[in-house]
Parts: sequence; C-alpha cells; structure tokens
Amino acid sequence: MTAGFIEARSGRHYAAGWPGRLVVRGQSEARRHFAAIDPTHVLTIKAPDLSYLGPRDLAPERQLILAFDDVDEADAAAAPVRDHVAAARAFADGLSADARLLIHGLQGVRRAPAMAIGLLAALLPPAEAVATARAGCSQAPSPNRLVVALFDDALGLGGALVEACDSRFVAGAGSLRLRGDQASTSFAFDMLEGQKTAGDEPS
Repeated sequence: MTAGFIEARSGRHYAAGWPGRLVVRGQSEARRHFAAIDPTHVLTIKAPDLSYLGPRDLAPERQLILAFDDVDEADAAAAPVRDHVAAARAFADGLSADARLLIHGLQGVRRAPAMAIGLLAALLPPAEAVATARAGCSQAPSPNRLVVALFDDALGLGGALVEACDSRFVAGAGSLRLRGDQASTSFAFDMLEGQKTAGDEPS
C-alpha cells in the first residue's frame, strides 16, 4: 500500500513552513494502515455522538480532533461552523515544512475531502485546490459543501471555492464531473485516470 501524499507545490506555505502535504482516508483505513501511511500529524473529523475508532496513542500536538456531523445545512444540529475551520487552519499553521498530514473522517468521502480542499485553497487557486485534493483521496469524494463554503468565506474567495467544487463534483454522487473545454487549469487531470470510482459509498 502506498501512502499517496500530495502537496500544493505552489511555492507558498503555512506559517511554520507546511506546503500542504496531505492524504485523505477513511477512519478504518487510517487506523489499519497507519504505519504504512506514515503521517507525522493527523486531522480527525468525527461525529459528536460516535466513538472514535481512528489512530490512537498520538501525542496531543500531533493530532487535531474536530467533532461535527456530515450535514450541508448551517442550521442543522452539530453542523460544521467557523470555529472548526479556524482550528484546522491554526493546526496547519503549526506544521513544519516536512510534515505529512493525514486527514480522515468516517469514510473519507465528504468531510475529510472538504477539509483538504479548504486547507489547500490557502496555497492554490480554487480549481487547483479541488483537483489536487481529489488526487490525495483513496475514495471518490463528494465534498461537504458547507465545509467548503466555510473555508471559502474564511479565505475571502467570494464563492470561487464552492463554484470550483460544484464544477468538478456532482453533489452527493461521490464522482468527478468531467470538465468542459472552456475551463482550464495547470493541473494534470490525466493523473486521475484509473483511480477507483466504482463501489464507493458516501460517508
């Protein structure tokens, strides 16, 4: 099993030097293959009312646990809020240049990919952040739009991150939408060919 870490490669970085090097996995995969993935840090997303069954025995400074539900409505109970985004960005600010971040939710399909997109969007243009995050996922993602919107607002992107997400993913379907010729980016989309999309289940 390969770890599959990707990074922004933009020449930009977070406060302590982290270049956006990350990988997105589900909880079970993160726990069972932790040694093979070999992250230096973990960002865990869990539901407030569910037990944590991800990687254990990590030093507190190596792991951030955020508790919110996989909902797209801001007024829903236990919905993601600005504080979750702020905490994730602060955690990223403390990562060193050689840090390898594992982001996981329950299945690594909705909340975790959205978190990866948001963190990468501080280093890359929105379309490239979306495509790069997809390359780091082991499951075909359907990013949580509320998490994406919260990052969009925090980064002052004026809806561009949400739009980039909507242009590439069919909401709720967990699949990559093919882009028209009118949209362009420097990201090599052919690298995504052959990645598994069948049989994936949403989180």
